[in-house]
Amino acid sequence: MNNPARNIIPIHSHPASILRTGRVESVISGDIRISVSGDILMAKKAFSCIIAPEPGDIVLYTADETGKAYVLGIIERPNHQTATLAFPSHTRIDVSRGSLNIHAGGHVTLCADELNCLSDRAVHKSREAVVAYDRITATGTEIQASFKTVRLISHLINSIAKQVIHIFQGYIRNTENTDMVKAGRMTRCAKGLYALDSEQTVMKSKKNTIIDGEKILMG
Repeated sequence: MNNPARNIIPIHSHPASILRTGRVESVISGDIRISVSGDILMAKKAFSCIIAPEPGDIVLYTADETGKAYVLGIIERPNHQTATLAFPSHTRIDVSRGSLNIHAGGHVTLCADELNCLSDRAVHKSREAVVAYDRITATGTEIQASFKTVRLISHLINSIAKQVIHIFQGYIRNTENTDMVKAGRMTRCAKGLYALDSEQTVMKSKKNTIIDGEKILMG
């Protein structure tokens, strides 16, 4: 008759993992050298540890049944408080309910090969803004802009519009070289004085030229 105790398989065949603390000596290519009571231990950063360890950090680590050590987190950073969030691969921050706010006392920098911003409504507000592009393409249905002063400096400007309406209290245009206007029909209406001053004036019509007024002075 067999002994039933022989068929019992122990649940814990290896010693349980333990938690210990140590001091980071160096970090090279993902390998973390930890000093524990004068001994050197090699460890890897745990997947859930998003703060990158630095030399001098006091860290919490554990070891599995094979003796492989993993850094679980940073307990203290004596030298400085600068922290780097390091993710191993693609990362997604998901806030299914509520809002996500990022607040910084200094500046915020976003650096990427490609940056996509998608939203139903976007608000950009700042006291001073600098925008520099090699090439920009903007499309939409309607644009409203209100500025006290607008300065455009360009080598070439091409504008194609079905209808353009300009309303100014005062309008000054200064062209140093050639100013050419090509239109199917052109009408200019001035409530007061309409003055034309030039060194030479040429008026040419294929058909009729009409000059009408109560008094015409020439010479």
